[in-house]
Amino acid sequence: MGHLMRSVAVIEEALARGWSVRLSGSLTPPARALAERLVPQARLVGDWLGDPGKEAPDVLHVDSYVTPSLPEGPWLVSNMQDGPFGVRAADLAIDANLGAEERLVAADAPSVLAGVSAMAIREQVRRQRDVVVDAGERLRVLVVVGGTDPFGLTTVAVAGLGTMRTPLDVTVVTPPDQRPALSRLAESSPHRVDLVPFLDDLPAVARRHDLVVGAAGTSVWDFACMGLPMALLCVADNQQAGYEALVGRGLAFGLGHPPHDDLDERFRALDAALADRALLAGLRDRGRELVDGLGAWRIVSAWEQLLDVPPGSADDHGLTVRRATLDDARLLLDWRNDPQTRRGSRSTDEVAWEDHAAWLGGVLASPSRRLLVVEKEGSPVGTVRWDHLGGRDWEVSITVAPAARGRGLALSILRAGESALDVDGPARLVSAVHADNAASRRLFQRAGYLPLTPPDGQGFATSSRWSFAPVRDRLPS
Repeated sequence: MGHLMRSVAVIEEALARGWSVRLSGSLTPPARALAERLVPQARLVGDWLGDPGKEAPDVLHVDSYVTPSLPEGPWLVSNMQDGPFGVRAADLAIDANLGAEERLVAADAPSVLAGVSAMAIREQVRRQRDVVVDAGERLRVLVVVGGTDPFGLTTVAVAGLGTMRTPLDVTVVTPPDQRPALSRLAESSPHRVDLVPFLDDLPAVARRHDLVVGAAGTSVWDFACMGLPMALLCVADNQQAGYEALVGRGLAFGLGHPPHDDLDERFRALDAALADRALLAGLRDRGRELVDGLGAWRIVSAWEQLLDVPPGSADDHGLTVRRATLDDARLLLDWRNDPQTRRGSRSTDEVAWEDHAAWLGGVLASPSRRLLVVEKEGSPVGTVRWDHLGGRDWEVSITVAPAARGRGLALSILRAGESALDVDGPARLVSAVHADNAASRRLFQRAGYLPLTPPDGQGFATSSRWSFAPVRDRLPS
Protein backbone atom coordinates (compact mmCIF):
# COMPACT_ATOMS: atom_id res chain seq x y z
CA MET A 1 0.00 0.00 0.00
CA GLY A 2 2.91 2.35 0.68
CA HIS A 3 4.19 1.85 -2.87
CA LEU A 4 0.71 2.61 -4.22
CA MET A 5 0.33 5.76 -2.12
CA ARG A 6 3.68 7.10 -3.34
CA SER A 7 2.60 6.35 -6.89
CA VAL A 8 -0.74 8.08 -6.35
CA ALA A 9 1.08 11.25 -5.26
CA VAL A 10 3.20 11.22 -8.42
CA ILE A 11 0.16 10.46 -10.59
CA GLU A 12 -1.74 13.41 -9.08
CA GLU A 13 1.10 15.79 -9.93
CA ALA A 14 1.50 14.44 -13.46
CA LEU A 15 -2.24 14.65 -14.16
CA ALA A 16 -2.35 18.22 -12.85
CA ARG A 17 0.30 19.15 -15.43
CA GLY A 18 -1.58 17.59 -18.32
CA TRP A 19 0.20 14.22 -18.55
CA SER A 20 -1.65 11.11 -19.63
CA VAL A 21 -1.07 8.39 -17.03
CA ARG A 22 -1.45 4.62 -17.05
CA LEU A 23 -1.05 2.57 -13.87
CA SER A 24 0.07 -1.04 -14.17
CA GLY A 25 0.76 -3.40 -11.29
CA SER A 26 -0.28 -6.37 -9.19
CA LEU A 27 -3.03 -4.59 -7.26
CA THR A 28 -5.31 -6.42 -4.85
CA PRO A 29 -9.03 -5.61 -5.30
CA PRO A 30 -9.05 -3.15 -2.33
CA ALA A 31 -5.91 -1.43 -3.63
CA ARG A 32 -7.34 -1.21 -7.14
CA ALA A 33 -10.58 0.28 -5.80
CA LEU A 34 -8.61 2.82 -3.76
CA ALA A 35 -6.54 3.85 -6.78
CA GLU A 36 -9.70 4.30 -8.84
CA ARG A 37 -11.15 6.58 -6.15
CA LEU A 38 -8.01 8.66 -5.58
CA VAL A 39 -6.86 9.08 -9.20
CA PRO A 40 -9.87 8.31 -11.41
CA GLN A 41 -8.24 10.03 -14.41
CA ALA A 42 -5.40 7.51 -14.46
CA ARG A 43 -6.10 4.50 -16.68
CA LEU A 44 -5.52 1.19 -14.92
CA VAL A 45 -4.08 -1.36 -17.32
CA GLY A 46 -3.01 -4.98 -17.06
CA ASP A 47 0.53 -6.30 -17.19
CA TRP A 48 2.21 -3.59 -19.24
CA LEU A 49 5.57 -5.36 -18.91
CA GLY A 50 4.07 -8.29 -20.79
CA ASP A 51 3.57 -6.12 -23.88
CA PRO A 52 5.93 -3.12 -23.60
CA GLY A 53 5.76 -2.34 -27.30
CA LYS A 54 2.16 -1.29 -26.98
CA GLU A 55 1.61 2.41 -26.23
CA ALA A 56 5.24 3.12 -25.37
CA PRO A 57 5.47 5.85 -22.70
CA ASP A 58 7.73 8.87 -22.45
CA VAL A 59 8.47 7.97 -18.83
CA LEU A 60 8.32 4.60 -17.09
CA HIS A 61 8.10 5.25 -13.33
CA VAL A 62 8.62 2.13 -11.20
CA ASP A 63 7.87 1.70 -7.49
CA SER A 64 8.27 -1.99 -6.67
CA TYR A 65 10.71 -4.33 -4.94
CA VAL A 66 9.67 -7.35 -7.02
CA THR A 67 9.34 -6.06 -10.58
CA PRO A 68 11.80 -7.97 -12.79
CA SER A 69 14.33 -6.34 -15.08
CA LEU A 70 12.68 -3.71 -17.23
CA PRO A 71 12.45 -3.97 -21.02
CA GLU A 72 14.66 -1.61 -22.95
CA GLY A 73 12.99 1.19 -24.83
CA PRO A 74 13.12 4.88 -25.72
CA TRP A 75 11.46 5.85 -22.47
CA LEU A 76 13.06 7.55 -19.49
CA VAL A 77 13.19 5.17 -16.52
CA SER A 78 12.38 6.75 -13.15
CA ASN A 79 12.91 4.35 -10.25
CA MET A 80 11.84 4.56 -6.60
CA GLN A 81 13.98 2.59 -4.19
CA ASP A 82 14.47 2.27 -0.45
CA GLY A 83 18.13 1.69 0.32
CA PRO A 84 19.02 -1.63 -1.34
CA PHE A 85 15.37 -2.55 -1.91
CA GLY A 86 14.03 -2.03 -5.42
CA VAL A 87 17.33 -0.93 -6.98
CA ARG A 88 17.52 -1.28 -10.78
CA ALA A 89 19.17 0.49 -13.70
CA ALA A 90 17.45 3.84 -14.27
CA ASP A 91 17.90 7.29 -15.77
CA LEU A 92 16.56 8.84 -12.56
CA ALA A 93 17.15 7.05 -9.23
CA ILE A 94 14.97 8.20 -6.33
CA ASP A 95 15.59 7.20 -2.71
CA ALA A 96 13.27 9.36 -0.64
CA ASN A 97 14.35 8.21 2.82
CA LEU A 98 15.94 10.28 5.56
CA GLY A 99 19.70 10.16 5.13
CA ALA A 100 19.42 8.23 1.86
CA GLU A 101 22.16 10.34 0.29
CA GLU A 102 24.65 8.91 2.79
CA ARG A 103 24.03 5.29 1.82
CA LEU A 104 22.73 5.55 -1.74
CA VAL A 105 23.10 2.30 -3.66
CA ALA A 106 22.47 3.85 -7.10
CA ALA A 107 24.95 6.71 -6.89
CA ASP A 108 26.13 5.91 -10.43
CA ALA A 109 22.71 6.71 -11.96
CA PRO A 110 22.87 9.68 -14.38
CA SER A 111 20.43 11.64 -12.20
CA VAL A 112 19.56 11.21 -8.53
CA LEU A 113 16.95 12.53 -6.11
CA ALA A 114 17.88 11.52 -2.56
CA GLY A 115 16.52 12.28 0.89
CA VAL A 116 13.06 13.15 2.15
CA SER A 117 12.82 16.20 -0.12
CA ALA A 118 11.96 13.61 -2.81
CA MET A 119 9.23 11.90 -0.78
CA ALA A 120 6.02 11.98 -2.80
CA ILE A 121 3.18 13.27 -0.60
CA ARG A 122 -0.34 13.05 -1.99
CA GLU A 123 -2.76 15.97 -2.04
CA GLN A 124 -4.99 14.31 0.59
CA VAL A 125 -2.12 14.76 3.05
CA ARG A 126 -0.93 18.19 1.91
CA ARG A 127 -4.33 19.80 2.42
CA GLN A 128 -4.19 18.80 6.11
CA ARG A 129 -0.81 20.45 6.59
CA ASP A 130 -2.17 23.84 7.63
CA VAL A 131 -5.34 22.68 9.40
CA VAL A 132 -5.37 23.97 12.99
CA VAL A 133 -6.72 21.58 15.66
CA ASP A 134 -7.43 22.77 19.19
CA ALA A 135 -5.69 20.98 22.04
CA GLY A 136 -7.84 18.61 24.09
CA GLU A 137 -7.77 17.86 27.79
CA ARG A 138 -6.75 14.25 27.09
CA LEU A 139 -3.99 13.20 24.74
CA ARG A 140 -5.43 11.86 21.49
CA VAL A 141 -3.55 8.88 20.04
CA LEU A 142 -4.06 7.21 16.65
CA VAL A 143 -2.86 3.63 16.20
CA VAL A 144 -2.30 2.57 12.58
CA VAL A 145 0.20 -0.14 11.64
CA GLY A 146 0.42 -0.24 7.86
CA GLY A 147 -1.96 -1.56 5.24
CA THR A 148 -1.96 -5.22 6.32
CA ASP A 149 -0.13 -5.61 9.69
CA PRO A 150 0.75 -9.29 9.14
CA PHE A 151 2.51 -9.54 12.52
CA GLY A 152 -0.46 -8.42 14.64
CA LEU A 153 1.32 -5.36 16.02
CA THR A 154 -1.84 -3.26 16.20
CA THR A 155 -3.00 -5.47 19.07
CA VAL A 156 0.46 -5.33 20.64
CA ALA A 157 0.50 -1.52 20.46
CA VAL A 158 -2.97 -1.13 21.99
CA ALA A 159 -1.98 -3.47 24.81
CA GLY A 160 1.11 -1.33 25.44
CA LEU A 161 -0.93 1.87 25.53
CA GLY A 162 -3.20 0.19 28.09
CA THR A 163 -0.30 0.09 30.57
CA MET A 164 0.23 3.86 30.42
CA ARG A 165 -0.95 6.23 33.18
CA THR A 166 -1.36 9.28 30.93
CA PRO A 167 -5.12 9.62 30.18
CA LEU A 168 -5.63 8.85 26.48
CA ASP A 169 -8.32 8.90 23.83
CA VAL A 170 -7.22 6.14 21.46
CA THR A 171 -8.43 5.60 17.88
CA VAL A 172 -7.41 2.26 16.39
CA VAL A 173 -7.44 1.55 12.64
CA THR A 174 -8.49 -2.07 13.00
CA PRO A 175 -7.38 -4.98 10.80
CA PRO A 176 -10.40 -7.30 10.49
CA ASP A 177 -8.53 -10.38 11.73
CA GLN A 178 -7.50 -8.55 14.93
CA ARG A 179 -10.89 -7.07 15.80
CA PRO A 180 -11.88 -9.73 18.38
CA ALA A 181 -8.64 -9.29 20.33
CA LEU A 182 -8.82 -5.51 20.04
CA SER A 183 -12.43 -5.48 21.25
CA ARG A 184 -11.41 -7.34 24.39
CA LEU A 185 -8.55 -4.89 24.99
CA ALA A 186 -10.85 -1.91 24.46
CA GLU A 187 -13.30 -3.20 27.08
CA SER A 188 -10.58 -3.62 29.71
CA SER A 189 -8.48 -0.54 28.86
CA PRO A 190 -8.26 2.37 31.32
CA HIS A 191 -8.47 4.68 28.28
CA ARG A 192 -11.21 5.52 25.83
CA VAL A 193 -10.63 3.25 22.82
CA ASP A 194 -12.49 3.61 19.53
CA LEU A 195 -12.06 0.87 16.91
CA VAL A 196 -12.51 2.06 13.31
CA PRO A 197 -12.15 0.28 9.95
CA PHE A 198 -9.59 1.24 7.33
CA LEU A 199 -10.25 4.80 6.20
CA ASP A 200 -10.36 6.37 2.75
CA ASP A 201 -9.18 9.68 4.19
CA LEU A 202 -6.79 8.61 6.93
CA PRO A 203 -4.95 12.00 6.89
CA ALA A 204 -8.13 13.90 7.86
CA VAL A 205 -8.69 11.56 10.80
CA ALA A 206 -5.02 11.56 11.79
CA ARG A 207 -4.94 15.37 11.85
CA ARG A 208 -7.33 15.37 14.83
CA HIS A 209 -4.80 13.50 16.99
CA ASP A 210 -1.77 14.50 19.05
CA LEU A 211 0.33 11.37 18.48
CA VAL A 212 0.46 8.52 15.98
CA VAL A 213 1.61 5.04 17.04
CA GLY A 214 2.51 3.05 13.94
CA ALA A 215 5.02 1.29 11.76
CA ALA A 216 8.11 2.97 10.31
CA GLY A 217 6.88 2.65 6.71
CA THR A 218 6.19 5.26 4.06
CA SER A 219 3.25 6.73 6.01
CA VAL A 220 5.68 8.31 8.49
CA TRP A 221 6.47 10.97 5.90
CA ASP A 222 2.77 11.81 5.55
CA PHE A 223 2.53 12.30 9.30
CA ALA A 224 5.74 14.35 9.40
CA CYS A 225 4.46 16.60 6.60
CA MET A 226 1.26 17.19 8.58
CA GLY A 227 3.21 17.89 11.77
CA LEU A 228 2.06 14.81 13.72
CA PRO A 229 4.43 13.47 16.40
CA MET A 230 5.06 9.73 16.09
CA ALA A 231 5.97 6.71 18.21
CA LEU A 232 7.25 4.07 15.78
CA LEU A 233 7.62 0.31 15.61
CA CYS A 234 10.19 -1.09 13.21
CA VAL A 235 8.22 -3.89 11.56
CA ALA A 236 10.27 -5.12 8.58
CA ASP A 237 13.85 -5.12 7.28
CA ASN A 238 13.15 -2.43 4.69
CA GLN A 239 12.06 -0.08 7.51
CA GLN A 240 15.28 -0.47 9.51
CA ALA A 241 17.28 2.39 8.00
CA GLY A 242 14.37 4.83 8.10
CA TYR A 243 13.49 3.88 11.67
CA GLU A 244 17.06 4.36 12.90
CA ALA A 245 17.35 7.72 11.13
CA LEU A 246 14.07 9.08 12.50
CA VAL A 247 14.63 7.96 16.07
CA GLY A 248 18.35 8.76 16.03
CA ARG A 249 17.70 12.34 14.93
CA GLY A 250 15.01 12.94 17.53
CA LEU A 251 12.15 13.02 15.02
CA ALA A 252 10.12 10.19 16.59
CA PHE A 253 9.88 8.03 19.70
CA GLY A 254 11.32 4.56 19.16
CA LEU A 255 9.26 1.52 20.15
CA GLY A 256 11.91 -0.95 19.04
CA HIS A 257 12.63 -3.76 16.57
CA PRO A 258 11.34 -7.30 16.11
CA PRO A 259 10.71 -9.42 18.12
CA HIS A 260 9.58 -6.42 20.23
CA ASP A 261 10.25 -8.19 23.51
CA ASP A 262 11.02 -4.92 25.32
CA LEU A 263 7.76 -3.12 24.56
CA ASP A 264 6.71 -2.80 28.22
CA GLU A 265 9.87 -0.81 28.90
CA ARG A 266 9.40 1.22 25.70
CA PHE A 267 5.84 2.20 26.62
CA ARG A 268 6.90 3.21 30.13
CA ALA A 269 9.45 5.55 28.55
CA LEU A 270 6.79 6.89 26.18
CA ASP A 271 4.44 7.47 29.11
CA ALA A 272 7.08 9.57 30.86
CA ALA A 273 7.88 11.53 27.69
CA LEU A 274 4.23 12.41 27.01
CA ALA A 275 4.10 14.46 30.18
CA ASP A 276 6.12 17.08 28.31
CA ARG A 277 3.80 18.77 25.81
CA ALA A 278 6.69 21.00 24.68
CA LEU A 279 8.48 17.87 23.51
CA LEU A 280 5.51 16.99 21.30
CA ALA A 281 5.48 20.52 19.91
CA GLY A 282 9.17 20.18 18.99
CA LEU A 283 8.50 16.92 17.17
CA ARG A 284 5.63 18.55 15.31
CA ASP A 285 7.72 21.49 14.12
CA ARG A 286 10.72 19.37 13.09
CA GLY A 287 8.54 17.04 11.04
CA ARG A 288 6.88 19.87 9.11
CA GLU A 289 10.23 21.49 8.46
CA LEU A 290 11.74 18.23 7.24
CA VAL A 291 8.95 17.22 4.82
CA ASP A 292 7.64 20.17 2.78
CA GLY A 293 5.29 18.14 0.58
CA LEU A 294 7.00 19.05 -2.73
CA GLY A 295 8.45 15.60 -3.47
CA ALA A 296 6.00 14.71 -6.26
CA TRP A 297 6.52 18.16 -7.78
CA ARG A 298 10.29 17.52 -7.79
CA ILE A 299 9.91 14.09 -9.40
CA VAL A 300 7.64 15.21 -12.24
CA SER A 301 9.69 18.38 -12.74
CA ALA A 302 12.78 16.17 -13.08
CA TRP A 303 11.04 14.08 -15.77
CA GLU A 304 10.12 17.16 -17.75
CA GLN A 305 13.61 18.61 -17.53
CA LEU A 306 15.41 15.37 -18.38
CA LEU A 307 13.19 14.83 -21.41
CA ASP A 308 13.90 18.38 -22.57
CA VAL A 309 17.57 18.80 -21.55
CA PRO A 310 19.51 15.60 -20.81
CA PRO A 311 22.62 16.16 -18.66
CA GLY A 312 25.65 17.04 -20.80
CA SER A 313 29.36 16.43 -20.53
CA ALA A 314 32.03 19.12 -20.61
CA ASP A 315 35.59 19.32 -21.87
CA ASP A 316 37.84 20.50 -19.06
CA HIS A 317 39.53 22.96 -21.51
CA GLY A 318 42.68 22.66 -19.41
CA LEU A 319 41.14 24.74 -16.64
CA THR A 320 42.76 25.05 -13.22
CA VAL A 321 41.29 26.29 -9.95
CA ARG A 322 42.75 28.24 -7.05
CA ARG A 323 41.44 30.05 -4.00
CA ALA A 324 40.69 33.73 -4.45
CA THR A 325 42.84 36.25 -2.56
CA LEU A 326 42.64 39.96 -1.73
CA ASP A 327 44.82 40.58 -4.79
CA ASP A 328 41.81 39.58 -6.94
CA ALA A 329 39.62 42.31 -5.47
CA ARG A 330 39.70 44.78 -8.40
CA LEU A 331 39.21 42.08 -11.03
CA LEU A 332 36.29 40.52 -9.16
CA LEU A 333 34.62 43.90 -8.67
CA ASP A 334 34.87 44.69 -12.38
CA TRP A 335 33.26 41.35 -13.20
CA ARG A 336 30.56 41.84 -10.54
CA ASN A 337 29.62 45.30 -11.86
CA ASP A 338 29.43 44.15 -15.47
CA PRO A 339 25.84 44.89 -16.65
CA GLN A 340 25.17 41.32 -17.79
CA THR A 341 26.37 39.90 -14.47
CA ARG A 342 24.19 42.32 -12.50
CA ARG A 343 21.08 41.41 -14.50
CA GLY A 344 21.33 37.81 -13.29
CA SER A 345 22.09 38.65 -9.64
CA ARG A 346 19.68 38.95 -6.72
CA SER A 347 21.01 42.48 -6.21
CA THR A 348 21.22 44.35 -9.51
CA ASP A 349 22.81 47.51 -8.06
CA GLU A 350 26.40 48.45 -8.81
CA VAL A 351 28.71 47.67 -5.88
CA ALA A 352 31.06 50.32 -4.44
CA TRP A 353 34.75 49.54 -3.90
CA GLU A 354 34.58 49.93 -0.12
CA ASP A 355 31.61 47.57 0.15
CA HIS A 356 33.25 45.07 -2.17
CA ALA A 357 36.55 45.06 -0.27
CA ALA A 358 34.77 44.48 3.04
CA TRP A 359 32.63 41.71 1.49
CA LEU A 360 35.65 39.96 -0.04
CA GLY A 361 37.54 40.02 3.25
CA GLY A 362 34.58 38.45 5.00
CA VAL A 363 34.18 35.74 2.35
CA LEU A 364 37.85 34.78 2.44
CA ALA A 365 37.79 34.54 6.24
CA SER A 366 34.57 32.53 6.49
CA PRO A 367 34.72 28.73 6.95
CA SER A 368 31.24 28.45 5.44
CA ARG A 369 32.18 30.02 2.09
CA ARG A 370 34.53 29.13 -0.75
CA LEU A 371 35.51 31.64 -3.44
CA LEU A 372 37.41 30.03 -6.31
CA VAL A 373 39.11 31.56 -9.33
CA VAL A 374 39.14 29.41 -12.46
CA GLU A 375 41.99 29.98 -14.90
CA LYS A 376 42.89 28.93 -18.42
CA GLU A 377 46.59 29.01 -19.28
CA GLY A 378 47.19 31.23 -16.26
CA SER A 379 44.52 33.82 -17.08
CA PRO A 380 41.34 34.10 -14.97
CA VAL A 381 38.21 33.16 -16.96
CA GLY A 382 35.63 32.93 -14.18
CA THR A 383 34.76 32.43 -10.54
CA VAL A 384 32.72 29.88 -8.63
CA ARG A 385 31.53 30.75 -5.14
CA TRP A 386 30.04 28.27 -2.65
CA ASP A 387 27.93 29.39 0.32
CA HIS A 388 27.00 26.85 2.99
CA LEU A 389 23.22 26.88 3.52
CA GLY A 390 23.29 24.41 6.39
CA GLY A 391 23.38 20.63 6.57
CA ARG A 392 24.72 19.22 3.30
CA ASP A 393 23.55 22.13 1.13
CA TRP A 394 26.03 24.42 -0.66
CA GLU A 395 24.71 27.16 -2.95
CA VAL A 396 26.76 27.92 -6.06
CA SER A 397 27.24 31.24 -7.82
CA ILE A 398 29.16 31.31 -11.08
CA THR A 399 30.58 34.22 -13.05
CA VAL A 400 32.15 33.91 -16.47
CA ALA A 401 34.62 36.71 -17.18
CA PRO A 402 33.16 39.15 -19.74
CA ALA A 403 36.15 38.56 -22.03
CA ALA A 404 35.63 34.76 -21.86
CA ARG A 405 31.95 34.71 -22.80
CA GLY A 406 30.87 32.97 -25.99
CA ARG A 407 33.72 30.43 -25.85
CA GLY A 408 31.68 27.54 -24.42
CA LEU A 409 33.45 27.63 -21.06
CA ALA A 410 30.54 28.05 -18.63
CA LEU A 411 29.83 24.35 -18.05
CA SER A 412 33.54 23.58 -17.75
CA ILE A 413 34.00 26.41 -15.24
CA LEU A 414 31.09 25.09 -13.18
CA ARG A 415 32.44 21.53 -13.28
CA ALA A 416 35.89 22.75 -12.22
CA GLY A 417 34.32 24.59 -9.28
CA GLU A 418 32.34 21.51 -8.27
CA SER A 419 35.45 19.33 -8.32
CA ALA A 420 37.30 21.84 -6.12
CA LEU A 421 34.63 22.00 -3.39
CA ASP A 422 36.60 20.63 -0.43
CA VAL A 423 33.82 19.62 1.97
CA ASP A 424 32.76 16.37 3.53
CA GLY A 425 30.48 14.58 1.11
CA PRO A 426 27.97 13.82 -0.01
CA ALA A 427 26.97 17.42 -0.70
CA ARG A 428 23.83 18.82 -2.29
CA LEU A 429 24.84 21.52 -4.74
CA VAL A 430 22.15 24.20 -5.06
CA SER A 431 21.69 26.91 -7.67
CA ALA A 432 19.29 29.87 -7.57
CA VAL A 433 18.46 31.31 -10.99
CA HIS A 434 15.95 33.98 -11.97
CA ALA A 435 13.16 32.84 -14.28
CA ASP A 436 14.22 35.44 -16.88
CA ASN A 437 17.83 34.21 -16.97
CA ALA A 438 17.42 31.58 -19.70
CA ALA A 439 21.15 31.11 -20.27
CA SER A 440 21.93 30.32 -16.63
CA ARG A 441 18.87 28.12 -16.32
CA ARG A 442 20.01 26.11 -19.34
CA LEU A 443 23.54 25.87 -17.96
CA PHE A 444 22.42 24.25 -14.71
CA GLN A 445 20.03 21.96 -16.55
CA ARG A 446 22.89 20.72 -18.73
CA ALA A 447 24.94 20.28 -15.56
CA GLY A 448 22.27 17.92 -14.18
CA TYR A 449 20.77 20.21 -11.54
CA LEU A 450 17.14 19.13 -11.05
CA PRO A 451 14.29 21.41 -9.89
CA LEU A 452 14.26 21.89 -6.11
CA THR A 453 11.81 24.73 -5.44
CA PRO A 454 9.45 26.79 -7.65
CA PRO A 455 10.18 30.50 -8.20
CA ASP A 456 9.96 32.63 -5.06
CA GLY A 457 8.47 36.10 -4.78
CA GLN A 458 11.49 37.59 -6.56
CA GLY A 459 11.31 35.09 -9.43
CA PHE A 460 14.27 32.94 -8.32
CA ALA A 461 13.85 29.16 -8.60
CA THR A 462 16.34 26.71 -7.13
CA SER A 463 17.69 23.48 -8.54
CA SER A 464 20.16 20.98 -7.15
CA ARG A 465 22.20 17.88 -7.73
CA TRP A 466 23.97 15.50 -5.38
CA SER A 467 27.75 15.26 -5.44
CA PHE A 468 29.14 11.96 -4.20
CA ALA A 469 32.73 12.83 -5.04
CA PRO A 470 35.37 12.09 -2.41
CA VAL A 471 36.58 14.94 -0.25
CA ARG A 472 39.09 17.05 -2.14
CA ASP A 473 42.35 18.32 -0.72
CA ARG A 474 42.26 21.97 0.17
CA LEU A 475 43.36 24.22 -2.65
CA PRO A 476 46.41 26.41 -2.28
CA SER A 477 45.77 30.15 -2.33
